[in-house]
Amino acid sequence: MAEEEEKGGPTDADLDRIKDTNVEGIGSKENRDLRKKAAETEKAWIGAGKKAGKQVWRIEKFKVKAWPKKDYGTFFSGDSFIILHTKIDKTSGKKSYDVYFWLGNETTQDEAGTAAYKTVELDDLLGDEPVQYREVQGNESQQFLDLWKCMHVLDGGIESGFNKVKPKEYKPRLMHITGYKKHVQIFQVPMKVESLNSHDSFILDLGLHLYQFNGGKATPWEKRKANFEVQDIRAKRHGKVQEVHIIDGLEEDNRDTKKFWSYFGEKPKHIKATEQEDDQKDDKAEKAKHTKCMLQVSDEDGKMSVTKVVDGGVDMDKLDTNDAFICDFGVSVYIWIGKGSNKAEKKEAMVHAVQYLNDSGRDTHIPMCRVLEGKEPKHFMTLMKTGKKALTAADVPKGFMGRRDSNPVLAQVAAANEEGAASSSSESEKED
Repeated sequence: MAEEEEKGGPTDADLDRIKDTNVEGIGSKENRDLRKKAAETEKAWIGAGKKAGKQVWRIEKFKVKAWPKKDYGTFFSGDSFIILHTKIDKTSGKKSYDVYFWLGNETTQDEAGTAAYKTVELDDLLGDEPVQYREVQGNESQQFLDLWKCMHVLDGGIESGFNKVKPKEYKPRLMHITGYKKHVQIFQVPMKVESLNSHDSFILDLGLHLYQFNGGKATPWEKRKANFEVQDIRAKRHGKVQEVHIIDGLEEDNRDTKKFWSYFGEKPKHIKATEQEDDQKDDKAEKAKHTKCMLQVSDEDGKMSVTKVVDGGVDMDKLDTNDAFICDFGVSVYIWIGKGSNKAEKKEAMVHAVQYLNDSGRDTHIPMCRVLEGKEPKHFMTLMKTGKKALTAADVPKGFMGRRDSNPVLAQVAAANEEGAASSSSESEKED
């Protein structure tokens, strides 16, 4: 075992636990105490949850390593991360926790498995108090995105290394800027026309030359954030950036735009309206977003089974304390664990939730949240109260769903609010 650890590889215990990448159970107090003691042997968890705020770790060769605070909000597509958000009630002083494991699109199965079981271990350390979240690159929940003023997701990761490249040797990259208000996300996306859309802003980074492309319907926040990002890149390169060009919309046509489009082969006749357009072309996937249901996970007869108990809605009365349930809201999935559910049900619930999405031909990037009976977060209760009603914009800020669905709505709500505020201000000036 010692030899395995020196090489940075997994121990036999690691491999056994990686096979189980779900969020395993609760058990008796004695069992919880045993698991807590085991979790306390992980040096990375020293100080975890002691103070209010965020703590971030990256999985590096099966080990949990603290992520530098200066890099909080920066992620890499080849990695897996664990994030603990500790909150302390100002009145009672009581602590509450949210723990996330974030999976990059290029992370290895072993890293993803390590992140999942280490998240369970952190949960054990904190006495089963955290609400657990599974987040996947590209469709993170709005709740997760709100943790960061600006979130960057870049190519690469621990396995590919982070060798600094000189501007003249720089490999072109395309950055996608999206979000709402102060919460903006910056993602590295493939260098192709299909990555562009009319509702967001983009930066084509050529090392010595930078292009900011604003979709015709990009929000003011996205445009401003894109400009801030351009200026930040310039500052970090200490004057080596020679040119910066801003292009507004597909219609703009001049020497700069011709150069910009040359990196995409040629200027297209049109670009897609929104990032979600590809999803919307899939009628089955789009219909699933608007179809809620509940499934019961049980092994009452000795064999694990998943049975749909509500179709077209959700119902609090259907939750049974003796079982686990999958509550599918189309744009997010909850795994509800009853107090009386047995170890197998607790252990297999997340696995069945992922399998259920796969069997339905659904996107497994949908955010998932594990909640325990009696410790349900407000956003779970809010969405459960919607019953058979379709989700509306009013449910978005209070609920839990991926950015592909929530960002466009939140941007519209924020724009409407700003327009209303501007209108009120104008009316006040007239009265004066």
